Amino acid sequence: MSQPTSHGYRMKPFSLIHCLAAVVLLLTGCKPVESAKISGAVYCVDSFSQHLNPQIQGSTPFIASLSQQVYNRLIEINPGTQRLDGALAENWSVSRNGLIYTFNLRRNVHFQHTNWFTPTRPFNADDVIFSFKRITDPTHPYHAVSGIRYPFFDNQQFSEILQDIKKVTDYQVQFILNRPDASFMATLASDNSVILSAEYGDYLQRQHGDMQDMDDLPVGTGPFKVQELRSNEYLRLTRHAEYWDKAPILEQLVFDYTPRASKRLAKLFTGECQVIATPAASQLPFIRDHQHTDVDVQSNMNTTYLALNTKKKPLSDVRVRQAIAMAINKDNLQQAVFYDTGETASSLLPLASWAHHPNLDEYYYDPDQAKQLLKESGYPDGLDLTLWVQPIARAYNPDASKTAQLILGDLARVGINVQIIETRWMVMKAKLQEGKHDMALLAWTADNADPDNFLRPLLSCEALKNGGNNYSSWCNDEFDSHLNKALATQRLSQRIFEYQRSQEMIYQYVPVIPLAHALLVSAYWKNMHDVIIPPTGGVSFKKAYRE
Repeated sequence: MSQPTSHGYRMKPFSLIHCLAAVVLLLTGCKPVESAKISGAVYCVDSFSQHLNPQIQGSTPFIASLSQQVYNRLIEINPGTQRLDGALAENWSVSRNGLIYTFNLRRNVHFQHTNWFTPTRPFNADDVIFSFKRITDPTHPYHAVSGIRYPFFDNQQFSEILQDIKKVTDYQVQFILNRPDASFMATLASDNSVILSAEYGDYLQRQHGDMQDMDDLPVGTGPFKVQELRSNEYLRLTRHAEYWDKAPILEQLVFDYTPRASKRLAKLFTGECQVIATPAASQLPFIRDHQHTDVDVQSNMNTTYLALNTKKKPLSDVRVRQAIAMAINKDNLQQAVFYDTGETASSLLPLASWAHHPNLDEYYYDPDQAKQLLKESGYPDGLDLTLWVQPIARAYNPDASKTAQLILGDLARVGINVQIIETRWMVMKAKLQEGKHDMALLAWTADNADPDNFLRPLLSCEALKNGGNNYSSWCNDEFDSHLNKALATQRLSQRIFEYQRSQEMIYQYVPVIPLAHALLVSAYWKNMHDVIIPPTGGVSFKKAYRE
């Protein structure tokens, strides 16, 4: 990242002492008028990024939260209804053949004035064209800036689906698809589909500046603008006074990078942080018991699951896979790992998904039946398997190592001996792609709210052939047909039918064993209000305020 401190791009390091002092005043009983002067908040996060453009990043709580503060999208997911709302697009229409999406853009939307760029015009169609052409057009001047990778869009096959983007007028654009894709709107509503300033891009080119500043020193239309970044320490934001919707109440917002859960908890209790991300499940009783703090728990779009290598004996036998599913005590995982901050999974699709199958059969804990299936499949004396694990706590699995140990114990009771292999993700990923594993403890967090974002990357033939995330090595043409039919129609009832049939096939063939859906947990001071937690992760402070 460029460090042009002499040009005013960086400010003096921000001290959190002021926030501590404000909290002390609150606790010692200051007057209401003094309390009202508290106009900032600190959000302690467990992940960080040097690049501040969500287009080029994978999905993390930091990136999701950054996107909500600094940028806008054409449309967004309503956190209460899960429906699509207009944002930079006021309204839209879809052609009968499902190939042309027309968006009418909002007028009088101002980009942020920053120390590194002063915009001279409001948002218009040129910014939409610039933002998405950068991703899809290899000849675009910004396509290769910051590494040429667009993880979310590559995973969605965005460049293959999108044929063209056309400017109809200054305030109307059309997206033309190569094939119908009913998940396209959900892609545009994701945290990664942010709108950049084309004028800022032109400015950086004309000035022969560092074009990577587009990603490191952002200019968006969101409720907060970047004021200062200290890599792997904090990100300081200030209010965007000309925000098109309603200017935020908070004058400043700090993302404080605190990777250790125990340290985040300490900062919450001392008042250094008013909100913390992903507190450890074991910490929640202490947070609830503290007189000034509380916990918010919501459903989330994630699934922890066991991937079974269906191409490798003995897991190529569906009866063995069924036996493993019946041998695992999911309720025990909830109590011992998630501490009741999760939901037992019957499907790969979370309960929060609109296509979740409510009447899906599931494999209940039944070790005797598991033993019988092993006997029928030719393994009466048991068998030996490996289980690959990344031993890092995540929001979707607070303790992967403990989860693996519990699975090991459950499978041992039915005669399956498990060797746990714990390693870093890059090593583990390479081995999974080579098919060296028997089983792998994995998780998936949705990039958007569409069911296709779960099912296709994890289990489609396409994901298997293209080196995607299909670590079960399972390919079924009928399953893929259901996914493709679901994308080819705009009828919600038809899409639900196809996705529910897909879930029934996962139950039938058991390429994966869904284990749990972690709830989205955040902790906060009770004097913080209207902090919004979207179902796909992250936090929005657009309407937040402190008493």
